Amino acid sequence: MFFRKRQIPELISIHIPKTAGTSFRNILKSVYGEKNVVRFDISMRGVVRLNEKPYSDKQLPEAKVIHGHFSYEALKSGYGIPDGCKVITWLRDPVQRVASNYYYLESRLIEILQEEKHDLHILEKMQRSLTEFARAEINRNRMSKFLNGLALKDLDFIGIQEQFETDLPLLAAKLGWPEVPEVLYHNVTSEREMRQIPDDVVSEIRALNAEDVRLYEEAVALRSTIH
Repeated sequence: MFFRKRQIPELISIHIPKTAGTSFRNILKSVYGEKNVVRFDISMRGVVRLNEKPYSDKQLPEAKVIHGHFSYEALKSGYGIPDGCKVITWLRDPVQRVASNYYYLESRLIEILQEEKHDLHILEKMQRSLTEFARAEINRNRMSKFLNGLALKDLDFIGIQEQFETDLPLLAAKLGWPEVPEVLYHNVTSEREMRQIPDDVVSEIRALNAEDVRLYEEAVALRSTIH
């Protein structure tokens, strides 16, 4: 009887929220093929989803590339990381990342509630400000939480979101891609919204995310040596 060999992942991409992850997933699909890249998410509550559907298998999904929202520790402790599998991620200026996350979620609420259509005023009454959002523990130092247990020097690649188009060719060369894919951005927060953040709010978000600030600065310093 013939037994098909199980596909072992060769690349793990940790998608920290609002670090160009959706755009990058589409790039991965263009390089490795639609069927060879899966979205794999492990929530902070331990809920696991594969391509946005519940997943209960005790092994990593069969795919060349696993990309999604999961912490390094959750993936390693729950499923293990295959020998030789490369682990990569993208980081972003912490203030920009928090603000982008806030404005993205705000836009999703507006889209879902459709308040004008239903004559509702829920957002007006209940919505948190950017500062209130940033103060919540769940929204603080998320990059550090995703990478906890993993030293930056041990990553096979660290991309800087602000340098996405510059870093992508470096990643392509490192992983032996035949060419550099075209960059098409998705879920982009408007520059107008980002520019409107007052200086005092910027300072508070930096203070609330001191661990991420240190992580980001370390990544920028390591960028040239790793690449």
